[in-house]
Amino acid sequence: MKELDGKVAVVTGAGSGIGRGMALAFAEAGMHVVVADIEPDSARSTAGEAEAFGREAIWHETDVTDRASLGGLADRVYDAFGETHILCNNAGVTTFGMMTEPLSDSDWDWVLSVNLHGVVNGLQAFLPRMLAQPGEKHIVNTASIAGLMPTPLVGPYVASKYAVVGLTETLRLEGAGAGLGCTVLCPGNVRTRLADSDRNRPGGPAGEPSPATDYLAAAIEAGADPIEVGRRVRRAVEDDDLYVFTHAEHRNLLAARFESILASFDKWTGDEVPA
Repeated sequence: MKELDGKVAVVTGAGSGIGRGMALAFAEAGMHVVVADIEPDSARSTAGEAEAFGREAIWHETDVTDRASLGGLADRVYDAFGETHILCNNAGVTTFGMMTEPLSDSDWDWVLSVNLHGVVNGLQAFLPRMLAQPGEKHIVNTASIAGLMPTPLVGPYVASKYAVVGLTETLRLEGAGAGLGCTVLCPGNVRTRLADSDRNRPGGPAGEPSPATDYLAAAIEAGADPIEVGRRVRRAVEDDDLYVFTHAEHRNLLAARFESILASFDKWTGDEVPA
């Protein structure tokens, strides 16, 4: 999608962090932007920043775990603009703790409901209408580098992000003949509010903060600029790239993982199966 000027981008979780970065990067390119977030004040603030680029920006309070809420967002977008060219399913949360402790049912349910079902709900609400539109359209799903390699202390987060990677890869194959492009964002540490996810947890924070919270918060504070991540995503949409990464140091870790997979594949599919 080389021409973005005057088109419409919808971003969930756009009140802060990577979502805000994507919304502003698209507005910077002359797109109309719809800012969706569960925190209305944050959504309103990002929309105000986006409007400064000279295009229309609207905000909408949205709970991605609620399919009806996503349906309401889609109705608002199509009433206002009549079409959606880019949909970014970005909202995300995490818990902290070892699965061997074990984690609570509510930890699993909450993280999967936002990170995985939030993407599914976004697709269910927007994809049929987008596919009915003429011309190019693009889906961006936010995963994580943790969606491609194991990461301790955030098991539900890892599980959800692996699922988002596979979902996006499959949707790209299925949508190729319908003018649908797909990108999966796999960032490392970016300056977001992920370490403060509990602020939006149903029923409030679950117990005392984990020691891992402070560690992650420090790593995030030293992370990449979300505006620059948003610009990478914008470039990926323009170039129809499937994957977006942010940190070069992850390459060796990914290579080691895939080499291990291929070595096991060769072991079990070779001429001689081990006794």
